[in-house]
Amino acid sequence: MAYQDKKSFALYQVYGQIMILVLAALNTYYPQYLTYTFIAFLVVSMIFTFSRMRSQLKGSSPEQLKEIRESKKIYEEESSEVSRLIALDAQLTQEMKPLAVSSLLSIFAIAAILIWYQVYFSFASSLTGDSSLNTFKFPIFLAGYEVPYALMAVISFRQNRALKKFAQIPRSYALFERGLVAQGIVIKTPMDNYEVKLDSKRKFVELVSKDEKKPQRVRLYSSQPGELFRLINTHCFSTLKNTE
Repeated sequence: MAYQDKKSFALYQVYGQIMILVLAALNTYYPQYLTYTFIAFLVVSMIFTFSRMRSQLKGSSPEQLKEIRESKKIYEEESSEVSRLIALDAQLTQEMKPLAVSSLLSIFAIAAILIWYQVYFSFASSLTGDSSLNTFKFPIFLAGYEVPYALMAVISFRQNRALKKFAQIPRSYALFERGLVAQGIVIKTPMDNYEVKLDSKRKFVELVSKDEKKPQRVRLYSSQPGELFRLINTHCFSTLKNTE
């Protein structure tokens, strides 16, 4: 998963509100389709969630990816070795706790939404038969969608904040003279907008974006972190970096 900037996050919330207004309007005039519209609400919400988690690889053009892959490969780490090194990094477990909490909250939210559907919409459906409440049908159905969506929005916001501090860790990657190609990550040279950090003890090199609006940390676990650090500084910047 990757951190989503504030503009993109807000845009998805706007899309969600448009969806809710449409569904509430449908339920107001066609209450017999309540089950189907709620299923649509869940499906579209999940699509939004997966869309937010799209890898940055999708943002790279095929031409850019081809250009990188056609250059000389100078370093590669297989998934088996990366997995072994991750397993040896005891500190990583502590770093991942905020994401683990967010994942548990997401599971809780799904259960809460299903309960909400059974309780609230059973109540809302019973009110639709009362003609004196025709004026209130739309806000009643609207509230039925807004409450679970607000819950998901809060959890998504919390998860997005956690991702801002958490490094992306590809399970495999290859460094070329013209860029880095990893699982879900493509960074083209020159990497002047990144700071390179070496942690020899924990066996990784990190690329930390200097762009505060779009923060990104890419952690590359390596069997030879010192060599990887040297290669990145030697081949991936417009000016030669000091590797000492």
